Amino acid sequence: MNKIIVFKLWGDYAHFKKFYTTTSPLTFEFPPPPTLFGIISAIIGLDKTEYLDHFQNPDDFKLAVRIINPIKKVRWTENLIDTKQHFWRIKNRTQIRTEFLKDPSYLIYFSHNDFSIYEPLKANLQKHQSVYSVCLGLSELLANFEYIAETEVKTMSSSGEINLITVLPESYLVDEMSISFEGNREIFKVNYPILMQNNRVVNRREDILFERNGKPIGCKLKQYWETEQGEKIVFF
Repeated sequence: MNKIIVFKLWGDYAHFKKFYTTTSPLTFEFPPPPTLFGIISAIIGLDKTEYLDHFQNPDDFKLAVRIINPIKKVRWTENLIDTKQHFWRIKNRTQIRTEFLKDPSYLIYFSHNDFSIYEPLKANLQKHQSVYSVCLGLSELLANFEYIAETEVKTMSSSGEINLITVLPESYLVDEMSISFEGNREIFKVNYPILMQNNRVVNRREDILFERNGKPIGCKLKQYWETEQGEKIVFF
């Protein structure tokens, strides 16, 4: 699995709900891996009740995310309605203050050992087609996507500092002093779900570091990957 697909994913707005928010939903800064598995599955037409079965073993796939546009957040008040009865009988309404990402844009790096997933994804991306509508967290927030390239990656290691262009799982760091905060970097750390079962039980979480403006992160890593274009990335 040395080849990976690179595609761009963007939209006007996005909302990837954080698991610890309730009445005032907050959003993650980029789509968590389970969300990206759903987006990939929508493009190739996997059933929503079983698609996560294909993404349980980390040895079967590779996934990385690069932030393109600076992270911008806005808040709207949504007027939610009770739809348990017929539409013309609706009386109950609830106003919820919800956080959204404005103009989100990402590069997705993906590969899978199963060619029945990898090849249809590559073909549909190249044709700009999807079996189901692609959205950014909520059905109202439609997404656009664009095939960028298929590239080979090689595993690398280095004792020195590198400039990483993707978001960074904390477990890759050599130690707590392995991050460079120079150069006006705005680096944040957020706990993300990484692997999820079909019943929505999360198998694995991890703290992820990212630079909110999409700038490279200067860091010392135990391991990383390099593309044919010289880009340095890490996978979840």
